[in-house]
Amino acid sequence: MGKRMILPFNLLILKVFHAQKNRVRPAMAEIGLSPGQPKLLTFLALHGECLQKELAAACDIEPATISKLLNLLEENGLIARSDRAGDRRAVAVDLTEKGRRLYENEIRVRIEKINSDALRDFSEAERQEFERYLRRMYRNLTGMPLD
Repeated sequence: MGKRMILPFNLLILKVFHAQKNRVRPAMAEIGLSPGQPKLLTFLALHGECLQKELAAACDIEPATISKLLNLLEENGLIARSDRAGDRRAVAVDLTEKGRRLYENEIRVRIEKINSDALRDFSEAERQEFERYLRRMYRNLTGMPLD
């Protein structure tokens, strides 16, 4: 076996991000979803109907990009959009029954398997601590909490 590679923290984070992305993208492509779509469907499954601009902010997606992603999801019958009463600029987004089934039967199952693999040798306490560290890092870098 070769010499252990020493990486600075920023490269460790990038390598883990890419390793996770390289597992998630093919798993989502198998069920016909493109990058960006699974996190929108997941957010809606966990939080319910929300405004399109709130969804964009919560998922760190630019407004122009989210519009394209939502158009495709709507064409595939996975989400529905509607105007909020009294404000035609406020567009509400929610999962359709088809979108809810896809999340429950495919997306959630596949993501849970990937997460289980990633955290295989972690105790429950370590998992919780790791999540707290990630939330704190995000807050330190953005000034916003992840709750």
